[in-house]
Amino acid sequence: MRLCIVGIGGCGGHLAERFLKNQDVAPLKKSLGEHVSFGGVKGLWLEADVQETENQSFFGYLERGCYPGFFIPHDVIGSESKTSKLIVDRYGYDVKKQGFMRQAEFLKAVFEIFESDEEVKRAALSEHESENPILRAAWDQIRPYTTLAGPKAENSGVEMCDGILFVVSLGGGTGTGFVNPITRYIRSERPAYPVFVLGVLTEEGTDPQQRAKEAKRDLGATISLYDLLTKRVGVGVDGVILVDNQIMMEKFGQDYPSIDDYIYQAMRPFVAGRHYPGEDPPSLAMREKFIEGLDRPPILVPCFWREKRRKDPEEGLVKKALSEGRLFGCDPGRAERAYVFTRGFMRRDEIVKAVARQTGLSEDRIEPWRKLGENHADEILILLRNPYGEERGCEVKGNLEYRLHRVIRMALNYMDDPESNLVAEGMPELTRRAIEDYFYGNDGIRELLKEGLLRIERGDKPFFLNERNIFERSSRASGVHGPHADGRQVEGEEIRRIVEAEVRKVLAERGI
Repeated sequence: MRLCIVGIGGCGGHLAERFLKNQDVAPLKKSLGEHVSFGGVKGLWLEADVQETENQSFFGYLERGCYPGFFIPHDVIGSESKTSKLIVDRYGYDVKKQGFMRQAEFLKAVFEIFESDEEVKRAALSEHESENPILRAAWDQIRPYTTLAGPKAENSGVEMCDGILFVVSLGGGTGTGFVNPITRYIRSERPAYPVFVLGVLTEEGTDPQQRAKEAKRDLGATISLYDLLTKRVGVGVDGVILVDNQIMMEKFGQDYPSIDDYIYQAMRPFVAGRHYPGEDPPSLAMREKFIEGLDRPPILVPCFWREKRRKDPEEGLVKKALSEGRLFGCDPGRAERAYVFTRGFMRRDEIVKAVARQTGLSEDRIEPWRKLGENHADEILILLRNPYGEERGCEVKGNLEYRLHRVIRMALNYMDDPESNLVAEGMPELTRRAIEDYFYGNDGIRELLKEGLLRIERGDKPFFLNERNIFERSSRASGVHGPHADGRQVEGEEIRRIVEAEVRKVLAERGI
């Protein structure tokens, strides 16, 4: 599987730079020819803040033919855009605001408006020949690097990417808000195309780069994870690879470049080319292995180890990766499956046996892919699928449940803080009511997150269940409409949620 690397936001851009760096560079920093990235991957950087693009020198303007390049999707909306004015007047959201708003729900709301409001759709279609011009513009920049580019690309003689890896920070900024809408947009064109997300959960405490409080960042991370993990297979991503920056900082302190280098190094066995002969399956076949038996995307915890090549390396590499090389805390014994990527000279059967011994998984639940290595070293990356599910595991420090339970609790605390200003003053009534219902309604995200906490505490999988929108998508309406208690009309999906909320209320009143 050859991946298109798409960094979104500041952290995504820094990490994408590592993946896309030119390997064909002479000692004098001059390229000897065509730009060649590690593993033959291609990609770009999506950003919403012009200032961020000016503070770096690696990515150039895609519009000027630079590669690797950056792209600012909302620039497709002109300053005099009737579409933009309509959204501002009706909903109070300014899609031209530089860097967007760093409130967790901003981008989620904006892209739902493009899908739910027929008048906005018509205006955008008239002005931009697309009902969702921002996402269309972003996809138009990504698509040429993929096998979805069509016959012209297939006949170009250049190997195109047959999968996408989005790289984001789960900290409440551009990456957090943009990754869900763009993956859903891609899925509307190709439901089976392999799409993964590498999400970096920001460290505890105040972020020194964004100066954002931990609880606010945790709310952004929680909303993004909730959206990623509740979309059905074929609608959402095929896996969310989680990295905990808290663990990275314990290794490297606040040396962010070293952290970025290490995350890139850990993911190299996943993105590397040069499979062993006969062990390079089609990307769609690999995708099926990741989602087999699931109706929602899995959490994937990466465990990485690299050491000098030695005889019989399999057992030692596997043991070190699972015990000392976890990039997110978890109990490997709770994993449903393991996907193993190696670089170097290793025996397939010994890899499987070693992983089985260390995790307790049966051998038929372990999928190894071997690749040729370099520099007299062996590398192993083990992606553990959903390694959680212990009752009261949230009380065991080092477990996945422990970290995410805390993040969700912090998000709930922020929602309950009067100073959070999630329902901002001065917003149009339509938006104010929608945001208030999304956060604090009977079936709002606050109640759904509380339910998620209970599921984590019980050891249930998955811990997030039902997708929740701010503005309902017209494409999801069943054609059935009904009145809400306050007189407004609601669509079929919302009727279901209202009924469920009323049932829960009655059961609670009866003590059931």
